[in-house]
Parts: sequence; structure tokens; C-alpha cells
Amino acid sequence: MTGPDLQATLKAEILAARLEGALRADPDLAAIWRAEAAVQEACASAWLEDLPLRPEDLLCRAFRDEIGDPDRDRAAIAATAILRGLHSPGDLRDDTAVVMKRIWALGGDTGPSPFTPEHLDALRQDLRTAPGPILAGLAVAHRVGLIAAGAPACARLAFVAADHALRGAGGFMIGDADPHDLVRAPRGAWVLQPSLALVDSGFRLWSVSRPDTVAALLAGLTHTLARAMGSLPMHRRWLNRARHARDTAHGSSHMPDLVRLLMIQPIIDTADLAKAAGITSRSALRLIDTATDTALIRKITYRNTYRAWATEPCAKLLGLA
Repeated sequence: MTGPDLQATLKAEILAARLEGALRADPDLAAIWRAEAAVQEACASAWLEDLPLRPEDLLCRAFRDEIGDPDRDRAAIAATAILRGLHSPGDLRDDTAVVMKRIWALGGDTGPSPFTPEHLDALRQDLRTAPGPILAGLAVAHRVGLIAAGAPACARLAFVAADHALRGAGGFMIGDADPHDLVRAPRGAWVLQPSLALVDSGFRLWSVSRPDTVAALLAGLTHTLARAMGSLPMHRRWLNRARHARDTAHGSSHMPDLVRLLMIQPIIDTADLAKAAGITSRSALRLIDTATDTALIRKITYRNTYRAWATEPCAKLLGLA
């Protein structure tokens, strides 16, 4: 891989550092932004695999009451795997073998993992010697792409895992989960969205092996990072409204319980709230109606048998606000 343009790399890295700092300063803001960013990245990764998918098709799939389109369902299954990897990337630097085995299972082809002990040592060396997260991501993605040439989704997940490893690390989510559960309390510390960078303004092919495609990726990363910084005020406004509703609730109100739940879980139903607050489903529904009236949440399903609500920022991502 030819070294990327230094000025373009620094421009993107400065924006990434600003975003990282803003998210570290407010964990609630970080959880909200990263949940939505993961959905965007997972859908963009599916698009790069020629599997068109919208966020609402991914997150609302479990709430449908009819048989879905087979192609859209295949795209949702692929994106769900990516979403799982983004939710909790693991520690690529110190637990390389386990993380790469998981990345292969989520974004790779069938069969055993192609990553040998020598490959894993080389990936660790890439992380140790890289001067920053973006260059680490490029180096790791390039190496993974050479080893698993037929699984570009693996390389993109490894790119994010490298970013996460140099900004912070955490454990995996254990057990099965629907897509809307994979935006609950994200454990990632990443801020880079390589797939979105390639589809956000036009459509470019994924490759980190040529100077022109690396330059396109860096330009896309710069654009998505700038847009992410621009989205933070909207998220902060919602957080301020939610915190105000929590802090001004009367003593017997369960509004603080609802706000605490929404801070870590942007999509909820009455059962989620009833369990979290220790109240009946009817009381949970009344509380949800109050939150809907004050624009904290919005209904995202149109069924009476199974209803779900999302925070206003999440509803906007779904095209419902």
C-alpha cells in the first residue's frame, strides 16, 4: 500500500480527534451518536456488497407483521452481522486472534478463518507502529484485504476495530440479538465510518491498495466526520430536553426511568419500559404517551398488536421525523 497523502490524513485525523473528544466528554451523547452511526455504517456496508438497505428496513424488521422481500431480508441479515461487530468490536491489539475470528464470522465467507498466527502477529505490529488511528485502520484493512481478498466487509470491520483499539477497547456482546437491540448501549470507542465514507456523497468502490482509492476514502472520511460534528448540536438539544424532563419530574413519576432507558436504548416498546421501571404495561403506555406528546419519542410502527417508539434523533435517522 502506497502511503496516503499526509495533509489529507491529518485533516481527517484532526476532525476525528475533535469528535472523539466531544463524545468522551458526554457518555450519553456518545451512546446516542454511536448507535446511529453504527446503523449508518452497517447499511452502507450492505450497499457496498450490492445489497441496498435503508435504516428503517434494518431496525424495524422485527416489528413487521408481513413476510418481507427476500432480497431486503438478505441485506438486513448481512447488515445485522456488521452492526454486531460495530456494537462491540473487541480489543484487536491485545486479543487479536479472538477479534479476527469474530470479524471473519461476521463479515467473511464460509469456512475456517484464514488468519494464521503469523498474520495475527503482523496485524499487532501494524497497530503498534501506526502513528494514529486512521493510518492504523488503513494498514490493518490492507493486510486483511490481502489475506481475505473475497471478503471486503471483513477489511472494513477490521478498519473500525483498529480505530476502536487505538481509542479504547471493550468486551463483546454475548448471545443473539435483533438489530434494534444492537443499538443498545454500544461498547465501541470508534469514530470512523469507512463504508459510509464511500457511499455518503456518490458511490466509490472499497480498496485501500491504490493511492487514488485511499485518497477517495480519506476525502469521504473527512466529509462524514465533519457531518458527524455538525449533528452533535441536534443530539445535544434532545439530550437537554430529556434531562429537563427527568430533572423536573414530580416525585412519584417514572419519567426518570424512561429517560434513563432512552439514554442507552433509543428504540423501546412497552415491555422494555415496564421491566426497566417496574411498572405495569398500562402505566408504561401512559408514560410513553406523555413522552410522545413532549417530542421525546416518536412511534415508528403502525401496528396495534406490536408497537415500538424511538427517540426523536433515531426517528429522524429512520426517516420518520
